[in-house]
Amino acid sequence: MEKSQAECQAIIEDLEARLARQEQDLCQYRDQRHALETALEDLATHQEELRAQNEELRAARQFNESLVRRYAALFDGAPVGYCLISERRAIESANRKAGEMFECWSRDVEHKPLHLFIHPASHAALSRHLDKVFAGEAASDEIRVLGREGRELDCLVQSRPTPDAEGDDALSCLTTFIDISQRKQAERALADSELKFRNIFTLAPFGMMTLSKDGRLMETNEAAQRMLGLSALELRGMTYTDLLAPDITPTEARRLADGQPRPGWVDVFERELRGRGDRRLLTRVTFAVMPSNDGQSVEGLVIIEDMTERRDLEARFQHAAKLTLLGEMSASLAHEISQPLNIIRLKAEGALERLKRQGYDAERAERGFAAIEEQVVRLFEVISYMQGLSRRDTGAIQPFRVSRAIHAARTLIDKQFRDDNIALEVDDQLGDTEALGRQHQLEQVLVNILRNARDALLSTEGARIRVGEEPRVRIAAGLDDDGDHLRIMLSNNGPRVSEEVRRRMFDPFFTTKSGDQGTGLGLSISLGFINEMGGTITAENTDEGLAFNVLLPRVRQHRRTSPVEQTGRTAGQEAIAARTATSGERPHVLVVDDEEEAAREIAGFLEAIGYRVTVALNGQEALEVHVTDPARAVITDLRMPERDGHWLIDRLRAGEQAVFIIIITGQAARSTKELDRLRQRADALLRKPASLRDIVRHLRAGVPDVADEHRRAAG
Repeated sequence: MEKSQAECQAIIEDLEARLARQEQDLCQYRDQRHALETALEDLATHQEELRAQNEELRAARQFNESLVRRYAALFDGAPVGYCLISERRAIESANRKAGEMFECWSRDVEHKPLHLFIHPASHAALSRHLDKVFAGEAASDEIRVLGREGRELDCLVQSRPTPDAEGDDALSCLTTFIDISQRKQAERALADSELKFRNIFTLAPFGMMTLSKDGRLMETNEAAQRMLGLSALELRGMTYTDLLAPDITPTEARRLADGQPRPGWVDVFERELRGRGDRRLLTRVTFAVMPSNDGQSVEGLVIIEDMTERRDLEARFQHAAKLTLLGEMSASLAHEISQPLNIIRLKAEGALERLKRQGYDAERAERGFAAIEEQVVRLFEVISYMQGLSRRDTGAIQPFRVSRAIHAARTLIDKQFRDDNIALEVDDQLGDTEALGRQHQLEQVLVNILRNARDALLSTEGARIRVGEEPRVRIAAGLDDDGDHLRIMLSNNGPRVSEEVRRRMFDPFFTTKSGDQGTGLGLSISLGFINEMGGTITAENTDEGLAFNVLLPRVRQHRRTSPVEQTGRTAGQEAIAARTATSGERPHVLVVDDEEEAAREIAGFLEAIGYRVTVALNGQEALEVHVTDPARAVITDLRMPERDGHWLIDRLRAGEQAVFIIIITGQAARSTKELDRLRQRADALLRKPASLRDIVRHLRAGVPDVADEHRRAAG
């Protein structure tokens, strides 16, 4: 029993040992199996990678083959000639375009010397070109190609060295032939054109100059130099703005500098240019914008034509026509002058007689003096119109109320119309609407048309077609439909005109009247005036008769007023007002006029409202008073004995103390420029007969009296 247990134990241990060995073998088998599986997996991965690489290689080979075919097609079908040149200067291969240039098949040029296809005149240039390339540098030259049939082509030849497939030491170059014959022809044509333009620019009878973008003068021709009296060297250092008169805004030069106008922009306008010294000339300027040489910027081309003589001649014609009109209207003007004088005389004599017989009646005297003042104003308007009509219009263009021009024209023509029993109807809806121009010119236009209407209505044909109907002229004025223009229509029920007359009636010297009745300049000058204002004037037949339409641009009146416009004072005048208010002293005013009675009347009125006034009868006496007792304001006439008003104003302006100057003059200015210069010399300009109220209004704006300043301070 014990033995069998021992045997059993041994058997068990032997079994356990065998089992352990089997488990160990099993583990080793598992490891080997895992390693085998891993190896199989790696093998499968490698097989997949090999398959992918094979696919990539196949695709790459196909791509390379397609590239070879594509580049071969590109090489052979390129629009430029390609040649592969060996170091021996022979053509190894050429594409189809190169063969066309050489006038033979591309295969026929292979292994031929390149010089055979080059013009002899370009052989030296080709040798230098290839020497440079085979020295290892790229090269580019213009060379003339000579085909087998004798055709010559200008070509741009570009070459670069390339390794030869035969060996590392051998060299070849790829040469490109680009046909530039058309470009060379264009360049030659451009050079010819530039030469022609240069000749035109240099020899042109009118001034020409080119500007840089910043407005500097680059080139000027001889005509411009002659017109301005400056040399080419002097002009080259100037700007376009330097040539303009000081009161001109160089809008076109600013637009050029800002790059706003595109190349091709052209504008024509009039400019006053200044040259050497005081030389000034009125010119018509054509300002054009053109691209610069680099094509990235712009330049200006300025063409100037001297219009001084032409404008002077036109002004003489216009002035002559105005004087003719003034002479024709002398009867009406004489009536307009004699009528107020008659009323003034009757009122004055009647008042004197009543004073002698009945004594002083304050209420009746006030009415009489008011009537006299009203007639003086009426007389002043007529005299002002006569002076304006006889004056050459050379002054600045400025806004004016169109209704005033219509009223003035009606006033001047009304007497003639009433004497001839012609009804004149006016429908003015413009109110304060303004146009830009010269009021006297519009008045002359209206009077010309109205007088032509009168002559037509009184003619034999005019009386025939009316058949007993009352002759009638109508003026209708109002805003146009667009709101940006105003329209004046002058119509009558007189005879109509033929189409030929209507088409030619604005031509100079064209008239349907007899030689002693018209010059043929009235409507031509009227057209010039209206065009200068930026408007139009047309004539048309209507159901009643003939009508003239005047269309003018409207001036917008919405603007901010400056502090000077709001208060009526400058900074210096405000300082004077402040001193007056704080010191309480009466401001000293100097009245200068050789008409002592008029000076005393002004002085007495100013004394009564709070000023301290001294009267002087000429400029010399006034200056002596001012030196000892400085005046805050001077009211002066211009024409006086010994020393006149101009002399006095020059001395006052040269002094250190600011003086407020009012000019009162009856002197007629010869031109509107002269009138503008008078306005610039003084703080206020009044025309005789002057109103005391106007004098005080201007004086208080510059030198207020003590009571007025106290009222302002209290307010």
